[in-house]
Amino acid sequence: MFSSGSLRPSLVRRHVLMLHCNSLVAITVQLCVSEEGEQHQKDITRILQQHEEEKKKWAQQVEKERELELRERLDEQQSVLEGKHEEALQVLRASYEQEKEALSHSFQEASAAQQETIARLTSQLEAFQAKMKRVEESILSQNYKKHIQDYGSPNQFWEQELESLHFVIEMKNERIHELDKQLILMETVKEKNLILEEKITTLQQENEDLHVRSRNQVVLSRQLSEDLLLTREALEKEAQLRQQLQQEKEELLYRVLGANASPAFPLAPVTPTEVSFLAT
Repeated sequence: MFSSGSLRPSLVRRHVLMLHCNSLVAITVQLCVSEEGEQHQKDITRILQQHEEEKKKWAQQVEKERELELRERLDEQQSVLEGKHEEALQVLRASYEQEKEALSHSFQEASAAQQETIARLTSQLEAFQAKMKRVEESILSQNYKKHIQDYGSPNQFWEQELESLHFVIEMKNERIHELDKQLILMETVKEKNLILEEKITTLQQENEDLHVRSRNQVVLSRQLSEDLLLTREALEKEAQLRQQLQQEKEELLYRVLGANASPAFPLAPVTPTEVSFLAT
């Protein structure tokens, strides 16, 4: 049997050894916990980086698709506007050319008929005036002399001459009425020519208005193209700004996670879904 004095040093040494072992175990546990926390932090950082890269790729892909869609819409709208403009322009040109050709043909025919009528009436009037002048000059002189030679008295001669003059006056009146009718016809033709000239002037003005509207449509199409380009640039700037804000938010999140991470306690594993939720 051992004495109590010999047992005390052994118990003390054993107690000291146990305390030393416990301290080693605690230090080992703390080191393991610290290494595990650092590993979790690295995993979180790696997952966040992968998430950021994937998000950037998706953002770039979405931006490319949006830009392609805007370009397709722009090209489609421009093609539709150009097609409508060209179709309307062709219809108006065809209508203008047909009406112009018809009016020109009618105007030429009316002008030719009018000139022919004027020439014919002028010739007839001159011939009639010359004939009447000859009649007036010859009737009195020739018939008067013949009547004096035959009858020796001018009374009967004057009666015959009055009848002849009355007949001539009636002929002149009829001719004057005929000339009046022809003059009225000429006035009608002249009015028609004036109307045709007014229509030609109106068509020319409409043609000029058509050219002005065509130029305005081209300007409008260019303005729409510029507006679409400006909208696309604004969307790109907004996407870049959102990406920059998201990056700053994630950097702030990294700092918060790094500051709040405790090396004395183990961290639970973080899934990609939780990282995505935290990042958003």
